[in-house]
Amino acid sequence: MMIAAAVKLGVSTILLSLLSGIGSAIAGITFCNEFPAVVWVAIAYPQDSGGWLSRGWLELRQGDCYPFDTAIHVSSFYYRAISKPYRDAHGRRSIETWGNAKSFAVWERDNFQYYNAEERVLNSTLENFSLGADNLTDASNVTVTFKEDGTTVTLH
Repeated sequence: MMIAAAVKLGVSTILLSLLSGIGSAIAGITFCNEFPAVVWVAIAYPQDSGGWLSRGWLELRQGDCYPFDTAIHVSSFYYRAISKPYRDAHGRRSIETWGNAKSFAVWERDNFQYYNAEERVLNSTLENFSLGADNLTDASNVTVTFKEDGTTVTLH
């Protein structure tokens, strides 16, 4: 299921960071969860070939902050997030999603990595992603924080 696969993605990212000696001073993309439920995150970013690559899922429990992948350095990226089902203030079962700008390929059931993600590929569906940041440099650090009232994107 998506949860177990998301944990693997997070562990792989951390292990890659430790094994390659990348410190926290390296620029990157970090996602934080201040939402009252688990959130899974996918990103899409441009490739040198002109196409886009979409990847997911990073699991964020409430209060967690993790880099998506310390090995990537991109000039721009989009993100999509979906919450685990939760009970809203009215006691109804709800699922929150974040993404409103551009469509990319995703696989909801497990981790995925799709090249030419601006088109539907393999078993994917096209889902909306929000712009995370544009015109980034290697020195850019971006933090996307998911909250009950939306998201906050901080460039530092």
